[in-house]
Amino acid sequence: MFEDCIQMSDEKELKDIALTLISQYGDDAEAVAMLRAAEYAAALNNEEWLKWERVVSLIHAIDQSPDLDG
Repeated sequence: MFEDCIQMSDEKELKDIALTLISQYGDDAEAVAMLRAAEYAAALNNEEWLKWERVVSLIHAIDQSPDLDG
């Protein structure tokens, strides 16, 4: 149960990062997150790489959300 709380907290933090990137970079937010993920992958930092891959996924999902159209 404690691990679930940590994961939920991490997920909220990653979503906050995604929203911040969208706010700052607009349509380029996904590319910025991909570059960050690539930097961590190149440095063989798997933990950070996976986090940034998740941020990329969240940005994509937010961009595709019909709730934001209009």
